[in-house]
Amino acid sequence: MAKTMIASLIAALMFGGCGVGSVVALPFKAAGAAVNVVAPDVVGDTISGVGDVADTVIPF
Repeated sequence: MAKTMIASLIAALMFGGCGVGSVVALPFKAAGAAVNVVAPDVVGDTISGVGDVADTVIPF
């Protein structure tokens, strides 16, 4: 019974749209941070900015 309730809660959080914007933005933020190491900050910050915009635009 407890396993079913936990699985239901996890499924509701995953498929309910909770954090979708953050999940979409994560690769852009990670790539921007990696690019900042080898390129000028403007380039990496621009890539990270795409992630920030995606996180803001996706309302759920």
